[in-house]
Amino acid sequence: MKAIEIKLKRELIWLKRIVNEKRNKLKDVPNGHLRISKKHDCVEYYYSDAATGRNGRYMKRSEIGLAKDIAQRDYDRCILKNAEERMQAIAAFLEKYESTCLEEIYDKMNPCRRELIHTDVISDDEYVKRWLSVEYEGKAFSEEVLEIFTEKGERVRSKSEKIIADKLYALGIPYRYEYPLLLEGSIRIYPDFTILKMPERQEVYLEHFGRMDDSSYVDNVMYKLNTYEKNGIFLGVNLFVTYETGRMPLNTRALDGLLKKLFCME
Repeated sequence: MKAIEIKLKRELIWLKRIVNEKRNKLKDVPNGHLRISKKHDCVEYYYSDAATGRNGRYMKRSEIGLAKDIAQRDYDRCILKNAEERMQAIAAFLEKYESTCLEEIYDKMNPCRRELIHTDVISDDEYVKRWLSVEYEGKAFSEEVLEIFTEKGERVRSKSEKIIADKLYALGIPYRYEYPLLLEGSIRIYPDFTILKMPERQEVYLEHFGRMDDSSYVDNVMYKLNTYEKNGIFLGVNLFVTYETGRMPLNTRALDGLLKKLFCME
């Protein structure tokens, strides 16, 4: 799965940083070895090198700094060794993983041959393309609602929804506006945005609550959130919200952070 590849590539970046940090840190470290002995409740430290022999010499309390430096050095060396080995293992895996990509088999086929084949093993790009191509009938607009259109050319109900839609579109995040969702008990609702979270291929929902200073509106919001929860859709898991009041407009900076954290792979 693409998610594995992305996770491993991110881990490689992290491991490279760790390796560089440890290599720099290990350039200037003390020599010798540390042996620790515990007798009853008393811990004793012994320093050994070629001159002192295997058992080493007892370290005075004033040498605790040296003991810490040697212990830290040994720890850093272990971290460096394991990090380098893990980097090699991940690199080898990714090389084989990428050369055996299942999704590319269909993508590389002659278009005429594709028409003869049914496949559910498709690339992320093809999956998004098919997901976006689904036709549906959203919630109807009443005559008194202002005509507000997004950069994508679709009609939305408020300026804040236009801001959200335009940001999703600019970031290349696939979404459907007011796509009907059938819940338990044949309850049909229209989430403001149904978003395809890649590479997990998971549908999540983003609701914008625009009149949170209206008590009756808040009651409806609470009912809607409760309905979501009864159907296994939970805040912070597969449901996310933005909100505003008359005095507090949509926080676009927070929106940017939310979208990039949740839906952007970089």
